[in-house]
Amino acid sequence: MDILKKNYFELFGLEVSTRLDLKNLDEKFKILQKQFHPDKFSNSSDIEKRIALQISSYLNDGYITLREYVTRIEYILKIREFNTDENKTLFDRDFLEEQIELNESIELLKADKEQIDKVSMLTNDLSSKMEQLVESINSYLSQTEYEMAWKSLAKYKFYRNHLIELEPMIKQ
Repeated sequence: MDILKKNYFELFGLEVSTRLDLKNLDEKFKILQKQFHPDKFSNSSDIEKRIALQISSYLNDGYITLREYVTRIEYILKIREFNTDENKTLFDRDFLEEQIELNESIELLKADKEQIDKVSMLTNDLSSKMEQLVESINSYLSQTEYEMAWKSLAKYKFYRNHLIELEPMIKQ
């Protein structure tokens, strides 16, 4: 079926982009899901039921992939045929040293619950670094420098994981 041959951006009628209007994606997903939901084919032949299930599954996969920034960028790299070894690690000595320092800082903050102002400062710093990386990723992708986009995305994921680790301390 032709719909299963489309990439996820084509599937939802979207331009390939790192930035998406998520409300628009939600609306298009709901329209397509209503059209192809397997329940709608309950009285159809087994072949039609199977096709509806495949399409519905493909829609769900596409929606989940495009909804999240990291998986969206990974998917763009994939459809641009940039493949990297999953076991490949980022080697940037300064960045890795920074990660060690961040891990130590976070552990110290966890031990001292009275440091909410430092948690807030660190959170703001990480958010700022992530915003800069988003700009770098956009730039690298537009210049077809996929290796650099991948490296920036790897750094983004590290910072995102630190933010996730800090979230419980902010909510206290």
